[in-house]
Amino acid sequence: MKPHEQLEYEMAMENILKALPAMLGMYGAVAKASKAYFDELVAAGFSETQALHIVSTQGITARLGGGQS
Repeated sequence: MKPHEQLEYEMAMENILKALPAMLGMYGAVAKASKAYFDELVAAGFSETQALHIVSTQGITARLGGGQS
């Protein structure tokens, strides 16, 4: 690895390690939002299979610009 590549790698790893606690802290909130979305889909008349498919393919960001169309 060239010296500048090593430096870029080390900087990237440092940034990842700094962000890791925040990323891990969000998992609980994302899980709760996903479950709430699933439950609302089922309450709206989707089968559990359909709701699971929607949540797993679109996630909680459906139609917010982050989910698949």
